[in-house]
Amino acid sequence: MSKLDSSAERPESEQRAADYWASRMSSFERILARLEDAGLPTEPLTVEALSRVDQMHMGGAASTDELIKFASITATDLVLDAGCGIGGTSRWVAAKTGASVIGLDLTPEAVETAIALNTAMGLNDRVQIHHGSITAMPFGDSTFDVVLIQHCAMQVEAKTDLATECRRVLRPGGRLVFHDWFLGADQPVLYPVPWAAGEETSFLEPLEEMEARLSSSGFTVEEFIDQKESGLQWLAQARASAKKKATDDRGPNGSPRDGSSISDTMVPNIRDDHLLLGFLIASAG
Repeated sequence: MSKLDSSAERPESEQRAADYWASRMSSFERILARLEDAGLPTEPLTVEALSRVDQMHMGGAASTDELIKFASITATDLVLDAGCGIGGTSRWVAAKTGASVIGLDLTPEAVETAIALNTAMGLNDRVQIHHGSITAMPFGDSTFDVVLIQHCAMQVEAKTDLATECRRVLRPGGRLVFHDWFLGADQPVLYPVPWAAGEETSFLEPLEEMEARLSSSGFTVEEFIDQKESGLQWLAQARASAKKKATDDRGPNGSPRDGSSISDTMVPNIRDDHLLLGFLIASAG
């Protein structure tokens, strides 16, 4: 397979996605302040403490542990975290398995924060972060043993490029594991969602289309593990925690602050099958 030209013009939707996250990105200093406000340690800085702010995908750190399990990651693997954001999954995988991890993300602000966090934790020897598109990766053929995609593919418009690039950079027999969102059986999706205010930065597709795309790109699709029930449980716990925080943290007039960052659309989206959430596991032929 030939490498896509990472310098070539990419879909305009990729810049919209980068801009969307840049406007919501916390700096290194802001993350430390949030941890301190929560009474969590910052010296030394640990992946466990950081998980409160860098494992905000559905299921939190427990879902990243599931990724590790489904991908069968070991200390000898070289892992790509495709669409790594501020590097939460990258650091967790490296810390929990001993594997070397490379993260790739489209948003410069996320890359800057990820590198600063890695430096503060002394993880630069095992976790490297690069700026770039996961639909035109700046890596050679057959570089990685594992590719992880956690809550990222739903924002990718060029999904055929994503599938072919994942296959290109994976060694034969390598593992690809998504923890991601797909279109459910009952449409339409209710917006806003955490990754998009509307369809301009959301490119969801049915699971069957992604499975067919992977098969045609040289993957063997092995299994999809539905996360509907555990996702609803996690949302309920997160909303209860946010409600308690809002009650504890009252504004100057005595009224509770809104401590929730969970969109009210997500419970009906999952419950009523507008969105499908789960782990999609494939191997490179």
